[in-house]
Amino acid sequence: MNKVYLQRWLIAFTLPGFIFFLVFSYFPMYGVIISFQDYDVFNGIFHSRFIGFDNFRTLFNMPDFTNALKNTIIISLLKLIIIFPTTIIIALLINEISTGWFKKFIQTTSYLPYFVSWVIAAGIWYKLLSIDGGVVNDVLMSLHIIKEPFYFVADQNAFYPLILFTEAWKSMGFSAIIFIAALSSIDMQLYEAAKVDGASRFRQIWHISLPGIKNTIVLMFILSVSGLMRAGQDQMWTMSNVTIQNKAEILDTLVLRYLKDMGMMGYSIGTAMGIFQAFVGLALFISCNYLARAAKSDSII
Repeated sequence: MNKVYLQRWLIAFTLPGFIFFLVFSYFPMYGVIISFQDYDVFNGIFHSRFIGFDNFRTLFNMPDFTNALKNTIIISLLKLIIIFPTTIIIALLINEISTGWFKKFIQTTSYLPYFVSWVIAAGIWYKLLSIDGGVVNDVLMSLHIIKEPFYFVADQNAFYPLILFTEAWKSMGFSAIIFIAALSSIDMQLYEAAKVDGASRFRQIWHISLPGIKNTIVLMFILSVSGLMRAGQDQMWTMSNVTIQNKAEILDTLVLRYLKDMGMMGYSIGTAMGIFQAFVGLALFISCNYLARAAKSDSII
């Protein structure tokens, strides 16, 4: 108790965060009951009819469920395979900038798009890629790369590259902050000793920088893999259209369309989808965490 009293102000500072997660994360978890009910908003959770796993059967038998699941996995894997390592490379490159003001400028401009909502970001890219006055098409035509305007946002072959590019533009700079922070904790004497031994910049990155942030990379990879069932609801909802619907439909947007059509009757299906995604995410998290521990690397649990 004496230690608690001595650290009372530190404990007081943690209370707002504790209360936030208690109210907005843990307390609402009783709502998972809805996934096993024929939920009626007027009767409430405790008076709606219990129907067992019927909502999950309805969910898995939906006509577009298989396609949405496939798209979710493909898009998430592409982001994991391409954007995750690219983020590490960006962090390493920024860390190599020696000029202080220029380094801060690059960091600031790279993570500013993260604070722009996908509604605004989608509008920006729709305008830039438009066939009617879009800058991208105008430049490509002036350079004679294309002969006529190309409709980027409506071409199924261009959809995945467009999604990956816009995701990288929006989130990569902000995600790199974690790796930059890890790089800043590496002892500078290691770099000085490497220079004395004649190591090039690439050798310093390979033998000092990357090993120095290995544990951070593993932890972030585990968290990224656990989110495999969430391919970016906001991005897919705002960047898709009817011409690329079959490639842009993911689990989250499928539920949104279902809720839009069914109204209050779709709450149970939406909750069932959330339970399914959480269960798969937990299984992936535990599996990756176990592999990290088996490889004698840092793990989350």
